[in-house]
Amino acid sequence: MDIWLAIILGLVQGFVEFLPISSSGHLVIAEHLFSVNFNFVMLNVVLHLATLIAVIIFYRKKVWYMITHPFCSLNKKLLIATIPAIVAVLLFKSFVEAANHSILFVGIGFLITAVLIGAAGFLAKRTIKPNPVGYRTSVFMGLAQAIAVLPGISRSGATLAIGLLDGAERKQTLEFSFLMSIPIIIASAVYELVFKNPFAGLVTGDILSLLLASCVAFAAAVFGIKLMQRLVEKVKFGWFVLYLVLAGAATLVLALI
Repeated sequence: MDIWLAIILGLVQGFVEFLPISSSGHLVIAEHLFSVNFNFVMLNVVLHLATLIAVIIFYRKKVWYMITHPFCSLNKKLLIATIPAIVAVLLFKSFVEAANHSILFVGIGFLITAVLIGAAGFLAKRTIKPNPVGYRTSVFMGLAQAIAVLPGISRSGATLAIGLLDGAERKQTLEFSFLMSIPIIIASAVYELVFKNPFAGLVTGDILSLLLASCVAFAAAVFGIKLMQRLVEKVKFGWFVLYLVLAGAATLVLALI
């Protein structure tokens, strides 16, 4: 894989992973637009692990608490929130895999995400007394994460939107959404390593591209997390909604021509 493409894909995965505009959807589009003879399964594993490291480092104190207190309420809520996505992938494995190669699904997913974050932004500004993220909100955010296994539906966008629509406090909802990415990324990486043989066709020359892409993804992920922390305080989602509507329409046109 060319160095320039590694940088682009690293930026897309890292930065967009934590913005409500779907990194998976953008990677599917990139796969269609660029004629790349590369193992995208291995690339997907590496890029997701890079963003995982970014989240762990960024929330290292919280993660350490979770490790040293395995039966804390936060771990229980994360477990509840993770189960729906795992069940969805296992039950609808073939459909999910087929959808992840369809830009038609990406376009539809973009528009669904736009509706979710638009509604969440509207309601969050009017919520006078937000609630802490409890078990009920964890269930709802877990169901949103399950739907987001489809490309184009942003995992961070859907979980954040559903949390806000349930009346949860903004910063807590965003933090919980980011922490939710830890178990699901680990589960996804294990699944792909065990069942998809990502090392097939991998050559020595690809290692440099993978390392570069992962470093770029890590740096971009840290920036994306910081940006979302600032934006969620003021609930500035309007530009994301506009982008998703335009991107969704353009993707649907691309899929139909």
